[in-house]
Amino acid sequence: MSEIIAYKDQNNEYFDFEIENSKPVRAKSDDALNIMRHDMAHILAEAVISIFPDAKPTIGPFIKNGFYYDFDMDSALSDDDINKIEEKIKEILNEGREFNKKVVSKDEALNFFKDNKYKLELINNLDNAAEITLYEQKNFTDLCKGPHHKSTKEYEAHVKITNVSGAYWRGISTNKMLQRVYATAWYSEKELNKYLKNLEEAKERNHRRLGTDMGLFLLTDLSAGNVFWKDKGLTLYQNIEKYIRAEQRKLNYYEVKTPELVSNELWIKSGHWDNFKENMFTSETDNKTFALKPMNCPCHIVLFNSQLITYKDLPLRYSEFGKCHRYEPSGALNGLFRVRGFTQDDAHIFCTAEQIYDVCNETTQLIERVYKKFGFEKIKYNISTRPEKSIGSQENWENAENQLKKVLSDNGKDFNILDGEGAFYGPKIEFTLEDSLGREWQCGTIQIDFNLPDRLGAKYKDKDDKNQVPIMIHRAVVGSLERFIAIILENTNGWLPLFITPVQLAVLPVSEKFVDHCKKINEELKDLGVRSLVDDSDNKLGYKIRNSVSKKIPYSLVIGEKEIESSSFTLRSKKGDNQSFNSLEELTEFFNN
Repeated sequence: MSEIIAYKDQNNEYFDFEIENSKPVRAKSDDALNIMRHDMAHILAEAVISIFPDAKPTIGPFIKNGFYYDFDMDSALSDDDINKIEEKIKEILNEGREFNKKVVSKDEALNFFKDNKYKLELINNLDNAAEITLYEQKNFTDLCKGPHHKSTKEYEAHVKITNVSGAYWRGISTNKMLQRVYATAWYSEKELNKYLKNLEEAKERNHRRLGTDMGLFLLTDLSAGNVFWKDKGLTLYQNIEKYIRAEQRKLNYYEVKTPELVSNELWIKSGHWDNFKENMFTSETDNKTFALKPMNCPCHIVLFNSQLITYKDLPLRYSEFGKCHRYEPSGALNGLFRVRGFTQDDAHIFCTAEQIYDVCNETTQLIERVYKKFGFEKIKYNISTRPEKSIGSQENWENAENQLKKVLSDNGKDFNILDGEGAFYGPKIEFTLEDSLGREWQCGTIQIDFNLPDRLGAKYKDKDDKNQVPIMIHRAVVGSLERFIAIILENTNGWLPLFITPVQLAVLPVSEKFVDHCKKINEELKDLGVRSLVDDSDNKLGYKIRNSVSKKIPYSLVIGEKEIESSSFTLRSKKGDNQSFNSLEELTEFFNN
């Protein structure tokens, strides 16, 4: 990126201005915030080096909601060390720092960083780099392409170190483990405190803790990156599948199931073997190489090719809750958020060019309907357009991109254009959810594919009985079911929507005298479709109520002498509100609506 300078407009508002392409960046916009956080990464590095002169700085990019910097250090940073670093950052910011860009030759850069093997490696990996940029500040100079503000005096920065963890150099497990210092930075103390409060709330909502407390799943090194689903977790998993399956059925999807282990012959033809082999689990059987599928698309084309398809059959919609496997380094695994084995709510829709709009419009409305049902009201939309390295005619790309824009416009949606960030085979819509803590999660996608059907020989007969290659639209609503369950758990703090929660109702006997009656009621409720259980422990009623709330069971039904005599039922919500029902059938209707 090019150098950044700052100026004020007629309203005395700062802009950061990118010289080469005259693209303005408004002060305090997301882009400006990221540049400021990049500034702060350099400030953090200066602070660390000033306290620990022997530390070797490596890389320090901005990331979502903050930044980090990796250091090679002899000893682990303590809480006291973190406090000293934060104090030093404040001292540097009070003094102010200017960021001065310096262009040097490769030899000059190698000489400057001769005592830092990490910087030397980065420089040597810059192919054909005649000139290299450095950014200098008072007590620190870094290898950096920019951009930066001219000075920290142009804005206020409120910085907090949030975490220190280990990170392998360049993410390779055979390399040395470095210390990664994570931090966040905001323009005001109010924004910083709000973010830190959300971080604390996020810790309380951690899906791994909730999964343990609610008895949903087990994660163990016996199968790292894969999930052991307990009975309640599997109920949740299946309830999500059931709902999405019902919505797809309304739109005439054909649900299919394809093998998990497939010959590499298919992956070679599809191109995945050349581009994705390192991330695939393989097996040798009968002198042949097989791979666990990392995605479902090629298998769906195999099904498409197994029958004669005409234009009358299009659009043809295949859906699959397909189990996929991808190798992820052990250090990258993160609960249900990042796993090695996952299930995609995948679909591939084969259509003609004229049908792209209708298919994408229908799919957009399906995705929004599902998100709303799960309680997500805030959605952001991005359209990713043709990248530099891509295939297909410009006419096809422009047609597809224009239709995606029209789909979102016709549905009254604001959207961003991500220039050049489409897949090599076609443009796409990305759907990003905002949760109750303001965090964003990219989930659904609609991708238009001009390439794979032709590569794998997919054909249909047109009106003139001539063979034509269909366009394939890749579609995921929630993406990985595992990841989506983690998102829902943290979004709701475990208080899942009633239609998917594993246990909807706890039947609580006032004393041991009423246990048998409660068990009889519970059996009737289960026969009527209510997911309920009986707490027949010897604990007192108050403890039973608190226990059901701690396990995130949204409703409880207390049964004693009064309830038996009146044949009525009082439903207690997690908030302590009561609602009366005159019959079991009336109570059941409440849960089944």
